[in-house]
Formats: sequence, C-alpha cells, structure tokens
Amino acid sequence: MHARVAPLVTPARAPIAQLLRDLRALGDLRRRAAIVDARLDGWRAPLERILGYLPLPRVGYARTLLHRCDGFELLLLTWAAGSASPIHDHAAQDCWFVPLAGRFELDDYAILDERDGTAELQPLRRRCVGAGELDHRDVHEAVHAVTPVTPHALSLHLYARPIDACRIFDRRRRRWSWRRLGYDAFAPQLGE
Repeated sequence: MHARVAPLVTPARAPIAQLLRDLRALGDLRRRAAIVDARLDGWRAPLERILGYLPLPRVGYARTLLHRCDGFELLLLTWAAGSASPIHDHAAQDCWFVPLAGRFELDDYAILDERDGTAELQPLRRRCVGAGELDHRDVHEAVHAVTPVTPHALSLHLYARPIDACRIFDRRRRRWSWRRLGYDAFAPQLGE
C-alpha cells in the first residue's frame, strides 16, 4: 500500500484555497458568470481563522488582497462601524460581492445621462444582504454604493479582471472622477 499524502492546504485555509482553485479552472469568469454565481452564492469562510490576517480599520474600510492574476482579483474588505463606500462602478468588469460577516445595504443606480465627466444617476433600489448572500454586478448594473449596517462587517470581492481604478460618482454635483485603487494589506497565505 502507498502512504497517503496529506494536502498542502490546512483546514483553516481550505475554503479560500479551494475557491481559488475553482476560479483558476474556469478561465474567463465573465463567460462563466452563472457558474461563478452558483459557486459564490452561500459561500462562507471560517472567520475566526482568517481575521488575524486582516487589518481592522477604525474608520472606513480596508482592502486585503488574497490573489491577483490576469484573469481575476480576489479581496477581503473589513469595514469599520459607520463606514460606507462612495457610489462607484467597477471599470467595466464583473464584480461578485459576498458578505461574510454582518449585513450590508446596497444602493443601486442607473446612469441616465453621461458626458465629459458629468453623470446623472437614477436610484434603482435599496436592499439589504447578509452573510452568504451574493450580489453580482455586470456592465448592465455596474453602479452602486455599499454600506455596512452592523458594527462589524467583512466582505469578499471578486473582480473578473483586476481593477486598478474605478469611477466615483458625486450625485449632488452630477460629476464623476477616476479613483486609483490600492490595497491596505496582502494575505496570499490565506489562499495557499
């Protein structure tokens, strides 16, 4: 008999490592969006084992990169009490958002008129999502704002391709501008 070799993935990291393996195997995520939806809907991770790798901001939110390649980017965001994202798009990329802890209010918008740095936004709907509930953004519903409604919140974000900049919208002034995106922390070990 041959000795059985233990996997290189520890139980604490298995959900994220398995998710990364699954995503790599899919290739172009936008072409397989329904499969990605099915894979992420209800997705959970062992919070007590990953929180130690994540910054916990006192204000705003912190973006922790788990994996980045030409095909996709996977992040965890930790949100401080009272924080919110600006109204933003996803640079023409599909975005999958899954709350892992806490509840979030999502405000969706349509762009009614846009030209030369101006944009008029129409509110579409407001909804609340909790742990494991999937929100998928594509080019047809690209603009939203995210607000945690619980004191502690954590979310998983998957982008079909890495996003280095996105548009931020100011509804009152009816203007938009580009914002460079960065990372507050790196935790590739969570996907090993």
